[in-house]
Amino acid sequence: MTATIELFHLRRVRDKPQAVALLAQHARLTPDAALAVVHQAVGGGKPQVSVPGDAGAGEGADAAARRLIVALADTGFIARRGTGAGFDPARHATQAVAAALPRCPPELAAAVGALLLRDDWAEALALALQHLQRHRPPPDADRQSLEHAAIDCGLVRGVPGRV
Repeated sequence: MTATIELFHLRRVRDKPQAVALLAQHARLTPDAALAVVHQAVGGGKPQVSVPGDAGAGEGADAAARRLIVALADTGFIARRGTGAGFDPARHATQAVAAALPRCPPELAAAVGALLLRDDWAEALALALQHLQRHRPPPDADRQSLEHAAIDCGLVRGVPGRV
């Protein structure tokens, strides 16, 4: 089984050789195919690649795709799960946030709920995740769910301070 990701946004500072190496390793592309994906992204395209799971390591395709998305963020190439096959980032983020809100403080729930009512799902997810990362331990189920949703939706931006 595979999961599809798309490179959809670039920052000015990017490490193309490392992005090529990561795509070759995680998506099992040839170096030339990985370079073609990087060039398409740099040219303004939104190339999609399939990421297989690693059965030997007991890792499913979704986990492998998330690992690649996070790794690419540090190279300046921002990715998310592919929007094909029924994946809708807004719906995915909204569902993850809505599932976690009942166990959040009322003030946070109100602020996040107001953002969702304005259809600002990305900001709602970021606010809820920021709170949970400060106030809950890493193995917390709600925190993990929101972290996965942020990765899936392309909200992982890499090294702070890089433009």
